[in-house]
Amino acid sequence: MGENQVNTPQKKLLYEVSIIRPIVIFLLVFLHSFSKIAAGGGYTNDYQLASPYQWLCWLILGFMLETFVMVSGYVFAYQSLDLNRSYHFIPFFWKKFKRLIVPMLVFGLAYYFCFLYNPDTFELKPFLMKLFSGCGHLWFLPMLFWCFLVIWAIDRFHLSSWLTMVLLAGVSIAPRPSLPLGFARLPHFIFYVYAGYFLWTKRGFLLDHCLKTSSIVAFWLLYVLLVVVAHLLLPEIASSMTTLQKGMVTGVSGMTKLLMSCCGIMALYLTVCKTTTKEGYRPKQWIIDASNDCYGVYIYHQFILVSLYFFTPIVSLCHPLLVPWIGFIVVFAVSLLLTKLTLKTKVGQFLIG
Repeated sequence: MGENQVNTPQKKLLYEVSIIRPIVIFLLVFLHSFSKIAAGGGYTNDYQLASPYQWLCWLILGFMLETFVMVSGYVFAYQSLDLNRSYHFIPFFWKKFKRLIVPMLVFGLAYYFCFLYNPDTFELKPFLMKLFSGCGHLWFLPMLFWCFLVIWAIDRFHLSSWLTMVLLAGVSIAPRPSLPLGFARLPHFIFYVYAGYFLWTKRGFLLDHCLKTSSIVAFWLLYVLLVVVAHLLLPEIASSMTTLQKGMVTGVSGMTKLLMSCCGIMALYLTVCKTTTKEGYRPKQWIIDASNDCYGVYIYHQFILVSLYFFTPIVSLCHPLLVPWIGFIVVFAVSLLLTKLTLKTKVGQFLIG
């Protein structure tokens, strides 16, 4: 998702991106394996997560997807501001359409007819709405598509500023209506795409002032503290309040989660940059390969996960505490294998390359 990192003389690798992307995808598969998130949240069973597993999921969920969209804005800023790539709207639109919407439609059809199709209740209009909104985990792709169009406009019309950051932060935490076609989550995530764009413009300052180990540790500790506040303290406070007071707590909760995600992003970003900025550093080839495999692992992992958890006896055959570990290993390995095989074909290279 986003732009490929191609190792050519014309395009210098962003080493931090080559490392962050695989980490985030690893965490994504890990999270879904442990939280048992399936298509649209519509699958449930008797297996309940143990409390430590729930906290593990919260720690990952607090910044994972936000980091991924941040990387998209970060790479876009690098290409536009440093490589001086001039993107005209129509070519940019079709480039992102082919990169994000076409795979969403192709794999969405497969996902729908594998896991969601019911001949007794099938109707064309709801089916098309579901397909174009992203079946299952594929909701991320249309949302990211719209994010790219917004960040294109911000870049094209020179709207980047601290004021833009503040306005988008407000939009991110504001209540939003339930909309189709990827628009529902757009207000939340566009802030993080722009944050990535903005981060690139301030990269030098941050690396000069925040690469100390003490700063990185402080970001991680603050992140963990905010996770505890968001998932333990604030819900406990809200449980004993009136409706009006709960509304106020909801606003505080939104701001807390925004700050939490930003701290998690900065903690991971600075941790990776601590390594990548060392003199003469170059990541191993397998790391670069892993970065290029991220899109495919993202696409395939939910197919494998739903099949494993809901169409095999793994839940009943294994001890409940072992199920997510086994699921994670199987899902990650099979998804990576399918990605490698798919990329050996021209069609596969077009869809997930």
